[in-house]
Amino acid sequence: MKTDRKVFFLVFIGSVLVMLGAGTAHGQGPTFDPGCPLPYANIATTPDPFADCGNCGVVSASAQPAAAAAHAAESKAKNNLCGDVTKRTVVDFSILANMQTQTNATIPTDRHTLRQFFSVGGQNIGEGSVVRLKALVREAHISDCDGGEEVNCNKTGPEVNDIHIPLADPTVANSRAMDECNSVTAEMIPHSRPAAWSQIDVKTPVNNAVRITGQLFYDNSHHPCVKKPDGTFTRDSPARISLWEIHPVYQFEVCSKTDASQCDIANDGDWVAYDKWVSQADSITQNTGKDFRSKCEGLNGKPSKAGGAKVPGQCPATSAIPANPSTPGKHKPKNPKPPGL
Repeated sequence: MKTDRKVFFLVFIGSVLVMLGAGTAHGQGPTFDPGCPLPYANIATTPDPFADCGNCGVVSASAQPAAAAAHAAESKAKNNLCGDVTKRTVVDFSILANMQTQTNATIPTDRHTLRQFFSVGGQNIGEGSVVRLKALVREAHISDCDGGEEVNCNKTGPEVNDIHIPLADPTVANSRAMDECNSVTAEMIPHSRPAAWSQIDVKTPVNNAVRITGQLFYDNSHHPCVKKPDGTFTRDSPARISLWEIHPVYQFEVCSKTDASQCDIANDGDWVAYDKWVSQADSITQNTGKDFRSKCEGLNGKPSKAGGAKVPGQCPATSAIPANPSTPGKHKPKNPKPPGL
């Protein structure tokens, strides 16, 4: 009897240790683990003040297993800071719009079909690919403070929510003043977010183009705008032409000249890191996110929307995906179609 109890005890302890070990693997534990050096390590806020929100955020305690897994996978993708920055691909607004038309509405839990399905200059890109975009900033604001986002553990406050940045096409005249349905989106996540970046909503560059580098992410929780025959749009919120975002932002730079055409996206000498640019005496900014920040701060950390009970999201295993498929479109989704409204 004593031997049986001893064996049972050892098996029980072993099982607990296995579970704890699985829980502390990269992206699985209760605290955030980027799994790589931060792409903005030289200006990051360290240690991460938001480390208690793990890589896969939270999910509804009442969610069905498939839905919970899909939300956790989405959060994991949103928090990916480990894209290969040595393989940056230059994209523009037309590329992101064309990617939208070739993306399935239904996304599997592992999000595998979103990766490396779209060919640009002989290279396949998709979710997880690092891209670089030249744009104009329409505005910037603290995102989802009224109820928080699952990826950010439904916390509320300027420090623990994403900064949402709608972008306009610098090649189109007066594009900043056009309907936001013509925009694309960049998001700065709260994990170790540089102090200067956390003020971009109140110190927004509005006269200078920007160069944004980061991971491509497909925001399948929303719908893109659809232009109607009369020229108006059917829209979701937030409005945008494509659900393909730069999320999270890895690098944010400002054109050294006010004429966007004089800054070549390929010429590093034309661009100044935002944290340095914003401290220059001649930098011109606007407080474009004032109202959002004021409302967010007014909540005092208590979201106005009741979201129900939440539990930590269980991160999916990383899919084995070739680094550079030899055939363009190899991972293109079957039966591509625009997401329905």
